[in-house]
Amino acid sequence: MPRNLMLGACAFLALAIAPAAAQGVFNMGVLTNTLSQGATVQSESTFASSAPVFHSIIRAPRGATINRVAITYRPDMRVRKRNMAQFVSRLQRVDPASAADLQRTLAKRDLVAEMGSVMRPVGLNPNNVADAMATYLVTAYYGVRGSTEGEPEEFKSVSAQVARAISADPNFAGAKDSLKQEIAESMLVQAMLANQAVQAAQKQPSAMPSIKAAIAKGARSSFGFDLTRMRLGPDGLS
Repeated sequence: MPRNLMLGACAFLALAIAPAAAQGVFNMGVLTNTLSQGATVQSESTFASSAPVFHSIIRAPRGATINRVAITYRPDMRVRKRNMAQFVSRLQRVDPASAADLQRTLAKRDLVAEMGSVMRPVGLNPNNVADAMATYLVTAYYGVRGSTEGEPEEFKSVSAQVARAISADPNFAGAKDSLKQEIAESMLVQAMLANQAVQAAQKQPSAMPSIKAAIAKGARSSFGFDLTRMRLGPDGLS
């Protein structure tokens, strides 16, 4: 059983199952190689549709209207199963052993559901694309700094920033639920792995530089900006 995450008492949003639950499940190879791949979606057509939104997040006007319909989706377990299989397939191209390890984990655990159980108590919705993207971005922001911190309000401010960008993109606003789910679930799994990687590296300091570099590379691949040079404030990332 994973230990309880002290969300309110610690004022942190520890977006992952605690390290005790991960022992014997994830190793540094899985974490480093998966993180460096980024949280982008698997199919080229889907990525082509979503990439402009990813890259426009930090430029979205603060006063822009948020289209709530555009940022939410109804999850489908068949789509989730396909998404996780694609996630493993992408990792397999760079590290077959780690891919096999991750595949065994996914056969036993619903990582997206686990993330949802941590997000909901602090007012985040795993079926909200903006919340999922914010979960990844804030986790990665602290991850490249060797930390697992993150105030709930920081996740919410980045979520609002993402939501404004999504609402301003007509292609994304009208996207199918399956596309939104693919993006959101990739973000959530990456956030969980990033959090676990940093926690593990805090106990194994020699691994921290490679973990931080992998998170930075993955975020840059997904969003086109360098989180190591950015600031996180009340209005989100800048």
